[in-house]
Amino acid sequence: MSSPAVVLLIVILLVVGGITWAVVALIRRQAYISSIRKHGWSFVNSPTWESVARLGNPPFGLGFDRGPDDQITGVTAGGRPFQVIEYKSSYWSGWVGMTTLSRRLPELWITGGDTTPRYGVLAQLVAAPAQLGPGWQVGALDAAYAQEALTPGLCGQLTALAARQPGVNLSIDGDQLVVLDPPRKDLDRLRPWLEQLGAIAAAIDATPLDRWMQPEPPQRLTFYHHPEWYWIGVDDSLLQFTPVNRGGSHHRTDEVVRGRDGDGPPFVAFNHHWQTTHTETSTDANGHTHTRTVTDHHVEPILGFQLPIPMPPLTVGRRGGGIDFESEAFNKQFGIFAQDRKYAYDVIHPRQMEYLMAAQGLPFQISGNWVWFSPGEHSQPTIAHCSAYLRGFLGRVPRFVWRNLGLPDTPYPALETMPG
Repeated sequence: MSSPAVVLLIVILLVVGGITWAVVALIRRQAYISSIRKHGWSFVNSPTWESVARLGNPPFGLGFDRGPDDQITGVTAGGRPFQVIEYKSSYWSGWVGMTTLSRRLPELWITGGDTTPRYGVLAQLVAAPAQLGPGWQVGALDAAYAQEALTPGLCGQLTALAARQPGVNLSIDGDQLVVLDPPRKDLDRLRPWLEQLGAIAAAIDATPLDRWMQPEPPQRLTFYHHPEWYWIGVDDSLLQFTPVNRGGSHHRTDEVVRGRDGDGPPFVAFNHHWQTTHTETSTDANGHTHTRTVTDHHVEPILGFQLPIPMPPLTVGRRGGGIDFESEAFNKQFGIFAQDRKYAYDVIHPRQMEYLMAAQGLPFQISGNWVWFSPGEHSQPTIAHCSAYLRGFLGRVPRFVWRNLGLPDTPYPALETMPG
């Protein structure tokens, strides 16, 4: 058989094999969905954001690229709603099972067996009850809450879950009891697993934890430990007043986030996309010249914080230059530029210089009633760090400066903490 014939045969076999695999996978998937419905449950191929909108703790609440996928929903024998859902983000992907609690409670993290705590969790480890035995870890923001929640009854139900699932990774997320890696492939195992999850939820509901109840949050996509941040997605009206690159064409926004942290200034953050074109000329082997138009795609991160009153122009850059200050170390690290030199000295006083050198934040520019950063990337950690960094800077602007600008007092009381 000639080489071309062999190649053609191989291609045909690969195509036939691929089609066969796709058909087998489709048949198995349809059988799986049919089995789910025979259990009295529902299956959704492409659930909406509402399926996870109430969830804000890891693996939820992190990053901008989040995607719920296949979803199983139903009710346990005890009448408790549940869902088992596939979830993907920039930081984690897998399956999650959860059932509803009667109250919204603070975050509580419980792991047992050969399981590590989830990525991004900010809670501190607290002592695990002796009833759980060795190998368990408990995390919470308040140790007293964890002690009250982990009753002997709950510990017994957790041990029972561990007998069904050796690596337990469980948390309370608002009014949802969340467990990673449910046995979703084996529906005969999944049903008793869900009933055990319902028993754990019942034990939590039976515990007097009303003093720890949390308020109902707005119905929007949330961010972990940033309750006032919220996802918008697209808002091209931002292009009218933000300092985006104005060249090229096809300008658009995506991954728009708004919010604030505590009493800090509100922010807007997004990616700006646009296109430019250029002409490329080449000559072929016959000496003929060919010209083609090439489209280049660009993206830049934009991050701005809105001030309560316009402030004179001031740039806090890096690598020296600009106005000289009494600290040579500061002058080498920072480049301060301002139209009003006295104003710059009022704002960048010795204590402010110490803060800027210690905090090591990103460059920013004050323009009117906005502070624009040069973030380098559009990410949740970058926004959080710039928010804390700017809040510390504004908290060190003297009161007389704010009063000279027309405010009765500083809008940002001094903070001693550095951005994390």
